[in-house]
Amino acid sequence: MSDAPVAPLPTSLPGRLAGRARQFLESFFGDPVFRKKLRFLRSVVLFKDLPSRDLARIVKQIMEKTYGPGDVVFQEGDVGRAFFIVAEGRVEVLRRNTASGEMEPVAQFGPGDFLAEMVLLDELPRASTCRAVETAHLYVMYKDIFDHLRIHFPRAAAPILYTLGRLLSARLRREHRVLPGSRSPNRRSRERAVRRFPSRRAPRPRRGDAAGGRVDLVVSL
Repeated sequence: MSDAPVAPLPTSLPGRLAGRARQFLESFFGDPVFRKKLRFLRSVVLFKDLPSRDLARIVKQIMEKTYGPGDVVFQEGDVGRAFFIVAEGRVEVLRRNTASGEMEPVAQFGPGDFLAEMVLLDELPRASTCRAVETAHLYVMYKDIFDHLRIHFPRAAAPILYTLGRLLSARLRREHRVLPGSRSPNRRSRERAVRRFPSRRAPRPRRGDAAGGRVDLVVSL
């Protein structure tokens, strides 16, 4: 029988909390499946700034689902309660054509992409339908899980919401569309100037102004 002294268990509250935190991390980081999921989510822009411990909390709660080709992930009109991260395979998003009434594909998502992230901010009905193009493995986080994280671990949720805000802002800027047939205020001003002062030359548009009888409008998907 060994006479080596046994390390005493921590008796103070900070010591016990530190011990539990160490056991928590060791229990998960020692799991190869957990490590694989952790590495993958770390590569997703929405989670890249999270400390390891906070990311581990998310990995513990996130679910995995597999969809076969043609399977519907979510349906237009359904109340959104989860957002999805593509781990493997591809999915497509479809929108209804208002003229024909038919569903038409508007985007595809592959590994590392995420979609339906607006559910983290609200629970409005889905504006589109998503279905698998091929066999797809998705990570799924439900809004109530994220809300629990936001309430009880706000330091973990704050980087996610900050990154989401930046992505939505960039998306709005990227989704500016130039729609033909609408005359810009500068165009109307020039036409009024020509009518009032036909002998004078109308002022030329400044650099960066809309021209050619078109105006930029924000189109939100």
